[in-house]
Amino acid sequence: MGCMTNLDDPSLYARLDPSGMGQRLASLPRQVRLAWRDARALSLPSSYRSVDKVVLVGMGGSGVGGDLLGDLLALEPAGPVFAVCRDYRLPSWVDAKTLVIASSYSGNTEETLACFRDALGRSAKVVAVTAGGHLQQEAQSHGVPLLSINYQGEPRSALGFSFLAPLALLQGLGLAPDQAAALEEAIILLEGVLRRYGPGQPAEGNEAKRLARDLEGRLVVVYGAGFLGGVARRWKTQINENAKGWAFAEALPELNHNAILGYQFPRALAAGVFVVLLHSPLLGGRVSARYPITMELLQRAGVPHQLVKVEGVAPLAQVLGAIALGDWTSYYLAVLNGVDPAPVEAIEYLKGRLSDPR
Repeated sequence: MGCMTNLDDPSLYARLDPSGMGQRLASLPRQVRLAWRDARALSLPSSYRSVDKVVLVGMGGSGVGGDLLGDLLALEPAGPVFAVCRDYRLPSWVDAKTLVIASSYSGNTEETLACFRDALGRSAKVVAVTAGGHLQQEAQSHGVPLLSINYQGEPRSALGFSFLAPLALLQGLGLAPDQAAALEEAIILLEGVLRRYGPGQPAEGNEAKRLARDLEGRLVVVYGAGFLGGVARRWKTQINENAKGWAFAEALPELNHNAILGYQFPRALAAGVFVVLLHSPLLGGRVSARYPITMELLQRAGVPHQLVKVEGVAPLAQVLGAIALGDWTSYYLAVLNGVDPAPVEAIEYLKGRLSDPR
C-alpha cells in the first residue's frame, strides 16, 4: 500500500476489514463492563477462598490476559503467589491450595486442556473461562465453576474476558484489591481513546494513525517496565496477529543489561527497526531514569524510536488505555500493509498440521 495510503479514507476499512475488526476494537469499553459484571456474578465455592497460589493457564490472547493480571497483582504489598502457565503441564508446586484459572476462548486449546486435566488430578481449585468447546464440556461434566465468555470475535479481541474476568474473580475471593473505582476510570478513558484514535478521527491529531505510519515497513520492538511489561507483550502480539508484522517485546530494566549492546550490529538493521518505549509516571524513579538514557543510546545507534506516555491515574486504567492505543496502532498498520487484520492463517495451518501430520 505504501505511503500513498490515506488512513482517513473510509472505503479502505470496508475493503480490508470485511469482518469488522474495527468495530470489535471499538466495543472494548462495553466488553470490559460486561466481563466484569459476569465474573462478579459467578459464585465460587467457599473452599476457594483458602487458596494461597494462583495459576492462570492460557495461550495467545488468553495468556496475555494473565500477564496483565500478574503485573497488577505485583503492585500489591500482599497477595497470592501468581504465575502464568503457557505449557502442557502445570508448575510442580500446584496443589489443593492453588487456584487454577483455565482460560481458552475456543475451549479447544490443547495446552490449556492438558493443564486443566492436570489441575483436576492434583485436586486444585479450578475455574474455566471459555466460550465453549471441550473445556466447557469437561468443566460441566466435572462440576467445575464455569465463566462463559459472552462475546463473538477473535480470542485476542476478547481481552475483557481474558484479563478483567480473572481479576474480578480474584477480587471476589479476597485475593485482589477492590478495583471498582479504577474500572470506572478505565471505561471512561477507553471511551475517550476511541474518540481520539478511532478511524473517524483524522490522521492529523490521531496518535495511533501517526504511530502506525512510523512503524510501517519496520521491525517493531516494544519496551515496557514493571506493570507495563504485559502491555508491551500485548503490543507485540497485536502487531503479529493484526498487522502480520514482525514484532518483539522486552522489559526494563533487564534490557539495559544486554539488549542495548545489540544496537550495534548488524548495522544495516538499525534504520529498519522502530522501538516504542511505554512509560508511566507510576514506575519507580530508578526505572524511569533509564528511559532517557536508553533513548540516547538508540539515537546514537541510529535506531528510530518513540516514547509513549500512558494516560490515566489508576494502574488498571493506564494498562487498558495503553492497550487500546496499541490495538488501534496495529489495526492501522494492517491497513498500511494492505492486509485483513482478522484472519490468522499461519496459526490455523499449524494447528491443522499438528492434528493431521503429513
